Amino acid sequence: MKTTRTMKAKVLFSLAISLALTSCNHKSGRGLTDISYVTVDAEDEVVNPIEQALPIIMILPSDQLLEKYGAATQSSDHGNTSLSRDYTKYLLDNPDNKTIVSYFQDAFVKLNYPLSDLEQTLKSLQSNKAMDMADNLQKDPKTLLLATASPDIILELDYTYQIDINSRNLRRELNYTVRAIDAYTNKVFSTHSYSSHDGESLTEVLGNSMKKAMEELSKEINAYFADIVYKGREITLRIAVENGSNIKLSDESIEGDTYADWAISYVKTKAKKGAYNMQVNTDNELKFVNVRIPILNVDGTQFSAYDWGKDLGTAMRKELGVKTTNKTQGLGNILITVKGIK
Repeated sequence: MKTTRTMKAKVLFSLAISLALTSCNHKSGRGLTDISYVTVDAEDEVVNPIEQALPIIMILPSDQLLEKYGAATQSSDHGNTSLSRDYTKYLLDNPDNKTIVSYFQDAFVKLNYPLSDLEQTLKSLQSNKAMDMADNLQKDPKTLLLATASPDIILELDYTYQIDINSRNLRRELNYTVRAIDAYTNKVFSTHSYSSHDGESLTEVLGNSMKKAMEELSKEINAYFADIVYKGREITLRIAVENGSNIKLSDESIEGDTYADWAISYVKTKAKKGAYNMQVNTDNELKFVNVRIPILNVDGTQFSAYDWGKDLGTAMRKELGVKTTNKTQGLGNILITVKGIK
């Protein structure tokens, strides 16, 4: 058993090193999905940690693009403005929309990136009636989409495509912008814009500009994800006391510390490399931001924010004797509600 654990540790360490070297090897054509850097043999493992750690990509149209095709509507409720997104309508409204999304998806598949297909995920949502992951909290289609697909990186597309009918050769012009977004934090870490008019069809125009786009995007995705593998994934944590509960977070627990102090110690111990920032500390709520958590379990399988929140809730119930519920929202927002003493 000890030998097996040692081998897994070496695999994960080698993965971090190989990812960190990605940018150095990019010019030679070696990318994140090239696992030849790893010196230990992971094939004998039940789960290959190298494959499990690859970033899952999802291509999504921007909100501006959805609005352009009538697939997004804004509404206001008590002064709060929200956007309702209809990705299915966007794909069906214009064949070019589906073509561009598919073209980018195919490009990443050819580079061996795991991919969450937009159209297939939408069909899954429709057939499964889009399961809720939290009680009494309304979700828009984008939140449901991401909760189902669980991508690591979102590539958000915005484009214009025009054909000059007055030109002799029906000149085509495609302008598009791609933003790379951390699906867990919604942080934009890369933005690139491209313009192309070389070709006699949309796919030809797009294909002639994709080489440069893919080189830039894959290089920056690799570097960003290498940082996540090494430092941990960034999430937000809230611990909130429900209305009518018989305890406050400032009360002394059966462990001797206050509930708040116990929770702070837990986060400090369980966050990867002890990385976190506390933003709120009141009688009824604790909020931590920039909490870093591992992306893999010890056996190499994926480890999510929901899993981290589940472990926290279990520890609170066992060690503090309180009732908790895991109401984790989306991908990177953990919400643990405390109902009171058992």
